[in-house]
Order: sequence, then structure tokens, then C-alpha cells
Amino acid sequence: MGGNEIELFGGLINKVVRVGDTVRRTMSRDRTTAHHLLRHLETRGFEGAPRFLGVDALGREILTYLPSDLKFDAASFSDDQLTAAAALLRSFHEATLDFALVVEAGAEVLCHNDWTPANTGFRNAIPYGMIDFDTVAPGTRLWDVSYSAWTWLDLSDPAFSADEQLRRLELFCSGYDHPSCTVAHLAGYIPTRQAGRARWAKDRNMPEAEAWALKCMYWTVQNLSERVHRTGLPET
Repeated sequence: MGGNEIELFGGLINKVVRVGDTVRRTMSRDRTTAHHLLRHLETRGFEGAPRFLGVDALGREILTYLPSDLKFDAASFSDDQLTAAAALLRSFHEATLDFALVVEAGAEVLCHNDWTPANTGFRNAIPYGMIDFDTVAPGTRLWDVSYSAWTWLDLSDPAFSADEQLRRLELFCSGYDHPSCTVAHLAGYIPTRQAGRARWAKDRNMPEAEAWALKCMYWTVQNLSERVHRTGLPET
């Protein structure tokens, strides 16, 4: 079978290959929750996720292949792309409201916890698909949307002014369209996600990743959080 396999980018922990219209993915840990989720999403008619087709003879999970016509590291995302990304995340959350794990935990939704452009399928350059459900867990909309907004807007990118990023954040909120995820909520919450990412990287002796997350946090606090939430402290 090796000759028919095409290795796919992104298999940092699990080796991922394409075989025809399917993806074969090694499983480094228990994937039961992810498999139950994919079957649940299928029953709820959510089309933005691969279908789980079982396990092959090598013990790899078999998923339907979601093609993409845009590299995730595109220079920047347009208004239409950002709006569609936020709307897709909202649709995913709505499809998880009655997922057993969410109900048992008394949570608001199931969080993807790593929905970034790198885990996105694009059709005609518009986000339409989500992959990599290794980190899903019950939680709140705000927790998940904050992390995704950070990565989709690429906060701290010098190509965007504070004014432009504030406008783009408003656009992302509009695309998600839920009262728990306003600009004020996100501006106050995104630094928490960034600080958490920095701590995670520090604990794993990843200094470059830690420095990047801290840089993003400082930028967000200075250019978004303190503009939306006035502290009253002197600026000089």
C-alpha cells in the first residue's frame, strides 16, 4: 500500500497519509472521543468535518479526505474569509450542544481548542472544513472563539495596525454572531489564551514558542484590551 500513500503536511505527532479519497492517521493516544464526535457531527448534518470510516489493518483511523485549495499560511485573510471562518466555528459549536460529553459535563459547547488556519480546509479560498479533533473538550464558546480569533487575525503581525485589527476582530465577532462573544469579551479574554500558550511552551522547554505567545499577549493587551477596557492608569 505504501506506493499509493501520499504523506500529508501536519503530521507532527501522528503520521498522516492520503490514500485515494481517504486519510489514514496513526493514533498516538486514545481517539474514542474524537471518533464519537465525528459520528455525532455526521448525524447532526454538520458537513465541515471528515467522516470516520473505521480503522485499517495497520491500526490507523480512516477518515474522508477534505481537499483544500489554499495554504493555511496565506499572507493574510480577507473579510470574507474571516467571516466564514467564524461562522463555521459557530456551526460546529451548535452541532455539539447535545453531544454526550457536553451534556454530562454541563458545559456550553464542545471546544475544538486548536481551530486555526492550519487545521482548516478551504474551498474557493473560503474556510469550509475542520480537521484534527485531538484536543476537543467541553467548555465555553468564549474559550474556543478567543483562541481561534487570535490565530486567524494573527495578532501582533506588524502588517496590521491596531485600528485594523480591532476592525477585523469586530468582523470575526459578527461572523460568529453570539452574545457571549463580543469584541469586549474577546479583547479581555484573548490574553488569557495567549498566556496559557506561553506557559504550556515554557513547561515543555520551547523558548521560541513561549516568546512568540508572550509577544502576542503584550501586543494584544496594549493594542486591543486596553483600548476596549480603559484602566484609567496614566500612560506615561
